[in-house]
Amino acid sequence: MKLSKRLNVINSLITQPLDIIWDCCCDHGFLGMALLERGIAKQINFVDIIPQLMEALEQSLQQFEQGKSLPSWQVRCEDVAQIKLPTDAKQVIVIAGVGGDLCLKLIEQIIANNPHSLKQLSFIICPIMHLYKVRAGLKDCNLQLDSEQIIVENKRFYEVLQVSFNATGTITKTGAHMWDTHNPQHHQYQQQLLDHYTRMLNKDRLYYQKVITEYQHVFER
Repeated sequence: MKLSKRLNVINSLITQPLDIIWDCCCDHGFLGMALLERGIAKQINFVDIIPQLMEALEQSLQQFEQGKSLPSWQVRCEDVAQIKLPTDAKQVIVIAGVGGDLCLKLIEQIIANNPHSLKQLSFIICPIMHLYKVRAGLKDCNLQLDSEQIIVENKRFYEVLQVSFNATGTITKTGAHMWDTHNPQHHQYQQQLLDHYTRMLNKDRLYYQKVITEYQHVFER
């Protein structure tokens, strides 16, 4: 299964056997299929709210599993925010390819709806845009950092974060461990962020000037 660079990174972050992986907002299900082939989890749940997409995915998975011995899988056409997590399962929720605001909202609602299922739960996320706000929201949820990295794919920049309630790293709003001062692409990403937030100054100067100042110092850590 050939994956995009982002999905390859997410796939590589899942290294320990799990009970359940939730491939949320799963689109065509390529990540979940790769995880099925690896057999890294007892069950893979593919979750998206678009009926036509999920019907097509179920057919693709039925063809995909022919002649293979794969773990269990389910296609679930439902709101990701409303998923019910088992209380005693070691599980990972993957949310990628959606906007930062939606990604954070989904995480907040999943946590609120499943207070007894958080001990062995982790999230791997790769939102599009608004990472400063997402990171602030993750901190407010009392999540901690397992890992973070910058990915460049098709000339666009993405951040992949792995977070949980049992991790030991601190989530910072601009990222403390992903910036490499020797990587020209990271400097390019920093400049892109600075340009974006400079354009936002007319909306809330005090707030966005603070954001700009924090991004100006990311290589000093």
